[in-house]
Amino acid sequence: MWQADRLEITVLVENWVDMLLPELDTPGGHCVSRFGLVEHFDPRLIPPAAENGLSLLVTAYSGRRATRVLFDAGLTGTVLAHNLRSLDIDPTQFDHLVVSHGHPDHFGGVYGLLDALEAPLPVITHPDAFLPRYAVMGDGRAAPQYNQAFREDDLDRSGGRQVLTRDPMVLGWGVFTTGEISRVNDFEGPPQTLDTHAAGLWQVDGEGHRVPDQVWDEQGLVIDVKGEGLVVLTGCAHAGVVNTITRAREIAGGEKPIRAVMGGFHLGFPTTPAENVQKTVDAFAELDVAMAVPMHCSGLPAHAALSTQLADRYVQPAVGTTFRFGA
Repeated sequence: MWQADRLEITVLVENWVDMLLPELDTPGGHCVSRFGLVEHFDPRLIPPAAENGLSLLVTAYSGRRATRVLFDAGLTGTVLAHNLRSLDIDPTQFDHLVVSHGHPDHFGGVYGLLDALEAPLPVITHPDAFLPRYAVMGDGRAAPQYNQAFREDDLDRSGGRQVLTRDPMVLGWGVFTTGEISRVNDFEGPPQTLDTHAAGLWQVDGEGHRVPDQVWDEQGLVIDVKGEGLVVLTGCAHAGVVNTITRAREIAGGEKPIRAVMGGFHLGFPTTPAENVQKTVDAFAELDVAMAVPMHCSGLPAHAALSTQLADRYVQPAVGTTFRFGA
């Protein structure tokens, strides 16, 4: 499989903004640069904003050529548009938009982005991402069809060109989607409950049955960087962040080093067992993950565990952060 010579990932939407985070130096230049205090205090610039969502701009280079992929689009679209202006990023240069799964904190900014473009943009997602979804709280409150805004015909009208697939897709220089992710380890399996009156996330399947929402439509994004290894991006990791790493290696062919894992790890979700935090940290250590960047839905316990037990590998995320890998 092709590889990227170098890679940049910029955090466009994330739950946190922090202007006091330091830049991290590595030989050859900054590996992690920030929109920091100096930029926040510069009256000529627009400070970025945060929201409970995720959007990452991936730019993979091969020589002078580049592939630009937007991975998810945040919750509202307003914050994504604001941060594109703040960080001086031109969305007309995007080659693909990948929607990791059909939850609003990942597809919410799709239409605003598409409406701002003059040319059509391929939108890659799983065909089940559009199936109706419901959330039922423990006290009986419900969010009725909370993904109703994500519709195939609306994507078409807004200039999105649907690429619906359950399989991996190669998008450019070492960049590929995972396709469906198998739940293979012993702690990141699907929900076991079949009680249709229980609290949790539910979905109406293609045959009209109300079933537990196991989020089979979740896909990750992976970049194979020459001389570095695999950089693995997760939306919410409903399929499990460790399962996603396993899938990435399977597609890339072999036990390639894991240079970084970043995105939502789903360890902050109320129904995720608390012991999964430690199991994930242990798995990262065993897999020798070189950089861990828990974001969005990862939860404070995951940040605390990774920042103490894998302190030399943990990087705190924030909107406006750019990660650089490769020569």
